[in-house]
Amino acid sequence: MEELRRNVLVHRVVTMGFPTVSVLVVTVNRAFVVDTLTRPQDMDPVLAALADHATGRRRVVVSTHHHWDHVYGNAAFPTSDIVAQRNCPRLMEEQAQGISESIPAPPREGVPLPTVTFGDRVTYLGEDETVHLIHTPGHSEDSLVVYLDAAQALLAGDTLEWPLPNFAQRDGYAVWIRTLRQLKQLPVEVIVPSHGPVMGKELIDANERYVSGVYEAVGELKKHGAGRHELDVPAAGLLDPGVELDEIYAAAHQENLEWAYDEI
Repeated sequence: MEELRRNVLVHRVVTMGFPTVSVLVVTVNRAFVVDTLTRPQDMDPVLAALADHATGRRRVVVSTHHHWDHVYGNAAFPTSDIVAQRNCPRLMEEQAQGISESIPAPPREGVPLPTVTFGDRVTYLGEDETVHLIHTPGHSEDSLVVYLDAAQALLAGDTLEWPLPNFAQRDGYAVWIRTLRQLKQLPVEVIVPSHGPVMGKELIDANERYVSGVYEAVGELKKHGAGRHELDVPAAGLLDPGVELDEIYAAAHQENLEWAYDEI
C-alpha cells in the first residue's frame, strides 16, 4: 500500500483495465476505509494494514457511490458501519437487478448495503483529523467525496477522474458543474480519484473543461442535425495538451458523447 500522507494509505487494483483505489485513513479514534473495490479478497491488504496500524479503532467503511467496483468488497467488513449518501442503498438494489456484461455478478459473499446514510454532509471530528463526507452529485446522484482537513486531501471517488470522467447520471450536467465549482472552494493540496493518478487541484479544472466541452460540442452538432451516431468530437480538443487516451477511455469518450446527446 502507498502512503499518501501520514496515516493515509492507498491500495490499488486493476479492474477491467481501470486502476481503482481504496483508501485507508487512520485517526486517533477511527479507521476509515473508503471504497471496497470489486470483491472482499481485494481488501486483504487493507485488512492487514488495519491490523498493523489501527488496532482498537472503530472501523467505518465509506462507499463513495453505488457502482459495483466501489462496493462489491463490502462483505470484508461484516461488523463495520457502512456509510453512504442516502440514495446509495436504493441504487445498489437497482444495480443488483441489472447484471450484465458491464455489471458483473456480485461475489458469493454478497454485497451488504450501507447501514448509515446522510443527505448533504456528515463530519467526523477527531483530535488529529476532521473527516468530511460531502455529497457531490454529477457522476451519479449518490456520489460523495471525502475531505481530510489536516491532510488537505480530497478522496474523490468518481466525482473526479483522469484522463476524463465517465457520464453516468441522467440530467447530470448542471449539478456536476455546480459540484466541481464547489470543490474548488476547498483548500485542497492533493486529490486521489478512484481512477487515475494522485493529482492536485488542476484535476478539477480539467474535469470541468471536459464536461462543459462535451455538452457544448454535442449541443452544436445536434442543433445542426447530427444524429446520435454522427458525433465527431475528438477528445484531444477537450483534454490537456499531450494527453492520449487508451482504448478504454477512447470508448468512454464516445459513450459520453452519446450520453450527452440523449440529455440535450
